[in-house]
Order: sequence, then C-alpha cells, then structure tokens
Amino acid sequence: MRAQIGLLTYLNKSPYNGFMKILGIMASVFFSISAHSKVTYQWLGTSGFALSDDRTTLIFDPAITRIPLYDFLPFRTVKSDTTEVDFWMNKCGVKSIQGTFVNHAHTDHVIDAPYVVKKFGGKLYGSSSVVNVGLGQGLIQSQVQKIKHGESWKIGNFTITPYNTPHAPHFLDIMLMDGHIEKPLPTPTSAWNYHVGETHSFLITHPSGTILFQAIGRVNDNDVLKNTKVDVLLLTIANRVSSEQLIQKRLLPSKAKMVIPLHYDNFFFTMRRDQIIDEVWGVKVDEFKEKLNLQAKHVKAQWPKYCEQVSVL
Repeated sequence: MRAQIGLLTYLNKSPYNGFMKILGIMASVFFSISAHSKVTYQWLGTSGFALSDDRTTLIFDPAITRIPLYDFLPFRTVKSDTTEVDFWMNKCGVKSIQGTFVNHAHTDHVIDAPYVVKKFGGKLYGSSSVVNVGLGQGLIQSQVQKIKHGESWKIGNFTITPYNTPHAPHFLDIMLMDGHIEKPLPTPTSAWNYHVGETHSFLITHPSGTILFQAIGRVNDNDVLKNTKVDVLLLTIANRVSSEQLIQKRLLPSKAKMVIPLHYDNFFFTMRRDQIIDEVWGVKVDEFKEKLNLQAKHVKAQWPKYCEQVSVL
C-alpha cells in the first residue's frame, strides 16, 4: 500500500504529470473541434437548398414543384406536386427537418413549403405572406413563425438571422405578383395570388463558420449586408444588374472562401432526373462563370447538381 501511495506521489510531482496534463488539454481541444460537425449543402433547384450537420437539417425556399408558363393563364390553378417533392427529398436523403425558411412568397420559392413542414416536421419561417401560405394549406399556428429583420432564430447549432433585401422589378420597373398575401391562401389557386410580400436574405451562423444566403441578384444602394464577412456565399444570380455588381459589391467584400450560385435553372421546367440542368432564359451562366474567373479566381466556385452533397463548413 505504501509503495502504491509513493508511486502516485512521484507521478504527481514528476515531469510525467505535466506531460499528462498537456495531453489532457490537447485531447479537450481536439474533441471540442470534433464536436463542431461539418455542414453540408444540397441544392433543391431554383434557390432551394438543404443545410445539414449531424443533428439538424434546415430547408430554404423549397420549390421543387415547377409551374409551366401556361399555368399562369387566368383560368389555371397551381398546387404542390407532392410526388415530385417526395422523389427529390428522398434522393437528397432528407428524413426530418427542423426548420424551413422562405425568402419571399412567389411560387418559385414557397409552393412546397407547407407540404415539406407537414411531412418532415419543424416550423415554417417567413414573412406574413409566407405564413399565410402555410396557414391556408393546412399548417396550424404552432407550425408557422413570422420573421423580422435582424431577429435571430436558433435551431440546433444554427443561428439564422433574416435581413430585408427588397425584390427587384422583373422588367421595366414592373414587379409581377407585387403586394402581400393578406389572409390564409388555400390551394389549388391561381399562381397570381402568390404575392411577393417581404423579401429576406439570411445570415446563417454555426460553430463551424458563417454562410450568407443572398436572396436577390442585386445589391441595393442602402445595402444592409455591405459589411458582412462570411465563409460561404450562396448567391442568387437571376435578374442581376450585372455580374460585376454582384462580384464587386457582394462577393469580394464578403471575403467568402466559397461561392455557390443559385437561381439559374429553369423553374418553368420539371427538374430533370438525368441531372442535366436546364438554364433559365437570359441568366447567362457562362458569362457569370467567366467574370468569376477573371475577378474572383481565388474564391472556390461550386456548381453542384441537384441533391449533390457539398461540404461547405
């Protein structure tokens, strides 16, 4: 017994004890870093995507249902194509969702959000117009949450903060489906009843890093995000003023190490299961790629296929 006590006393006072303390500190740091699991991104078409770590999945702008141009005729109605949604969510490996965020209430951003929440769980977060889409399609008050500019929401290890970034006119200073959805919107209904409401971009923070989802393809003069630095930029490129403006006023000032362009596939066409991307008319993807290569060669640009998993943080 005395020998055992003597040995313990020696180890406690010896250099061995200091070495073991250092090993303990190193192990704590290692396991602390390991606890911050990687964050992955999967594109769901248009500006829709999933962000996941090992415990939480968030969905943004679920609009897998595509509305062909003839469905915008006055006598036509639209609704979520749940079969198509189920196929792509299964392909992406989505089993449950802890939060669904929508940047504005046009069909190509919100049409599948109520169904996604009903089937996969979590809440629907968005403007009052987005909330009314959810309430009109079977969600109850506890399943919806109106968001406000600058107010943060914590879900798992993610913190999501919306910022008002007004939707630009579609052409000739004309905004299609302008205004707000003032009451619950049931479906089927006319695509023209999906009024834009407020538009938000989202700053998404995680212990592994920071992501900005830039929801519109323009940077306004009163840019609320101009001093925001991030690791990853998810960048809408549809309806942009110019590629130069997005690169010079959003990408480069953000100091992002990675950029993933969004909203360049043709949202009037069904998502192709052969993974070929039909580009929307006039978006000029090749021109944007060329400008990226010339002006931001140091930034890693990712152009994933639908549901392709990309490690972003």
